[in-house]
Amino acid sequence: MTNPDLTHAQWRKASLSESAQGCVEVAFLSGSLVAVRDSKVPLKPAHIYPVAAWTVFQDHLRGVVPAAESRITVTITDTSVLLSDRAGTVEPHSYTHREWLFFLDGVLKREPQLCSAA
Repeated sequence: MTNPDLTHAQWRKASLSESAQGCVEVAFLSGSLVAVRDSKVPLKPAHIYPVAAWTVFQDHLRGVVPAAESRITVTITDTSVLLSDRAGTVEPHSYTHREWLFFLDGVLKREPQLCSAA
């Protein structure tokens, strides 16, 4: 998959993240793709996923599907939360526990800005 141009991407985040310094940001792109980045390091390459993979990941976070079915993985350490792509095409993104909890809250509430191009 080639890297899409993210120049005009409309980055969105969970409602709780609106006033936060850093967060998980999501952009829905043409071609049924989703870009994910860390707002603290916007120049770091974004993770690019098919919308279907993003949906499975969110279903995993909601406890609907097992982790093994998700292309996107989460590793929680004492100091951070790492978001990785099983395809291994880009470096993991590292979030604070607070940033991750704000994102997870938005996923669990099915906030439309995280779930679709709405």
